[in-house]
Amino acid sequence: MSWSDVASLALAIFLVLVGVGLFYLFFRLGGLFGQLDTSVEEITEETVPILTRVQVTVDEVNAQLGHVDEIMTTAVSATKSAEQAASTVSKAVTAPARALSGVTASASEALRSFKARRAAGRPSEPPRHESPY
Repeated sequence: MSWSDVASLALAIFLVLVGVGLFYLFFRLGGLFGQLDTSVEEITEETVPILTRVQVTVDEVNAQLGHVDEIMTTAVSATKSAEQAASTVSKAVTAPARALSGVTASASEALRSFKARRAAGRPSEPPRHESPY
């Protein structure tokens, strides 16, 4: 036997061992893919009903949010109406109150001026204002 025959025999044994190793590897990989397929099927069977329930829940929540939106729109409208009513009442009350306040202040000043002139013994004449020019 020559060295080339020994090398050929060693190479043949090595290739047979590599083939057996690859066969074992692919066999185990096939089993892993089978388990993976089973797991995916189980997850799909469990997840689809859950997702369906989630979708129904989200649809119901959206419907309730639509009702809340209507309520908020009504509340905003009522608030605006109340604000306008308060503004109208405020204007209706403040305009006469200002006028009454002005009349009262004028009458008070006129009475004070009249009493001051009478107490001083002077005739009731309007005060003269001198122009600074």
